[in-house]
Amino acid sequence: MTELRRDDNFQWTGESVECESGIQWAVAEQANGIVAIIVNSPGGILTGKQVRVLAEIVGEDGVIKNTRRMTSLLLIPKEKVASALQQLQGAGLRVANLHKSVRNIAACPGKGFSPNSRGDTLELAKVLDEAFYATILPWDFKIGISGCPRNCTGVQCHDLGLMAEPRGKYSLWIGGTESGMNPKHGTLVRKGIPRKQVIPVVKRILEIYTTCVEEFGEELGQKARLYHVLEKMGLERFVQGIDEVLGAPVK
Repeated sequence: MTELRRDDNFQWTGESVECESGIQWAVAEQANGIVAIIVNSPGGILTGKQVRVLAEIVGEDGVIKNTRRMTSLLLIPKEKVASALQQLQGAGLRVANLHKSVRNIAACPGKGFSPNSRGDTLELAKVLDEAFYATILPWDFKIGISGCPRNCTGVQCHDLGLMAEPRGKYSLWIGGTESGMNPKHGTLVRKGIPRKQVIPVVKRILEIYTTCVEEFGEELGQKARLYHVLEKMGLERFVQGIDEVLGAPVK
């Protein structure tokens, strides 16, 4: 089993971002020459202080674009990138991963906000981000969390989706994708996962995904997402890994 590694060290050269591990960080020049910096914000949460810092970075006439994936894109001239990165760090903010790692984690408001929610989402998004931010992976890995079956986050359309159940447990889908011309729904592989076991289960899935891409790299090609691996080898290895973490399957 491949041991997961992390690398959050990158350098802005004045023209582009360099990272030894190959993680592609979300500091990218656009077609019009403007640079977009995607701010990591699990669950889309920013404090008032952090929002003010983002406004200071772009200036009164600048632009911040918010996305459905709950990220903020700062659109700034290239000469402002170095100072912007320093300001983000000072506000306790991090640059999001773009490729070869876990993307910004999407989550609905969850328990305490939505009257329909059956469990926590935002705190779980934060915990998952702390556990897997800058983890080196074969390609993109998107995680979504919903607090109830209304499924505002569309958990089936992520590489890994979690939906809250009553009494602090979660259902798990894997292998979805919302991108490209052929979006796919993931497969429900487990119900009743206790909150305290979510991190170990996600870790095992990332380990198996990474191991399988290393084993079948030539056949899968570059930019292999989790659904490519599942198309190649099916669910069995992942289900077995989940069972090893949790014990016998929940009836």
